[in-house]
Amino acid sequence: MAVRLHSVNKTFMEGGRNRRPLYRQMMMMKSEGRRQRAKVVLDGINLDIEDGSRVAVVGKNGAGKSTLLRLIAGIYQPTAGEVAVDGPVCCFLEPGAGAAPSLPVRDNVFLYASLAGLGYRETKESLDRILEFSSLTDQAYSWVEHLSFGMQQRLFMSIQLEVMRQRRARVFLFDEFLMGVDKAFRARVEDALTHFPSSEQVVLHASHDHDLMLRTCPQGICIDDRGIRAQGATSEVLDAYRNG
Repeated sequence: MAVRLHSVNKTFMEGGRNRRPLYRQMMMMKSEGRRQRAKVVLDGINLDIEDGSRVAVVGKNGAGKSTLLRLIAGIYQPTAGEVAVDGPVCCFLEPGAGAAPSLPVRDNVFLYASLAGLGYRETKESLDRILEFSSLTDQAYSWVEHLSFGMQQRLFMSIQLEVMRQRRARVFLFDEFLMGVDKAFRARVEDALTHFPSSEQVVLHASHDHDLMLRTCPQGICIDDRGIRAQGATSEVLDAYRNG
């Protein structure tokens, strides 16, 4: 089993430090005596994902889709229960996370690729392919901060797909990764997601683009009311979501 969650609960403390940046902590020190409220985001999650699965994660805003992906990635630790992942994880959960905006595109490829699991030699050999796939060959020496949001999305998603192509991770987690990109790039990514993953690699994708889910993910789960409300074929899961 590539991914297994057993009786997982994730609870955040509203008003607690775990959701506040430092400056807010300093500004709100006087209110530390107030009672903190527990907000249960996910509870009783049991999920087994087999090798080769392509899983759509659907649900309303705030249902816990992103929290689920962050638990699998190891970014969050469960409040209770167990999360087990067999193999390296590569995730695209927050646009530009790990990037260096004040460095050129080319340097960011090496930086981001190293975080995603590619070595220097592998990245050097695949640099031209990454730039070509993202349609950024002519911007190789432009500062990333000067790129549009969509261009940045193309760059970092292209690196993730190169990691997939080179089999450097087993589990891939995507959260609205095609937001802001053009139709041509979307088509290239969809084609890559169809052909790149091996029979052992797992893809979990959270999105509100249901047509994309149907085209790229045969299986799906629906997160609602802190738990998994539906699981199975993506078309059936989407019907359950719409009728909920």
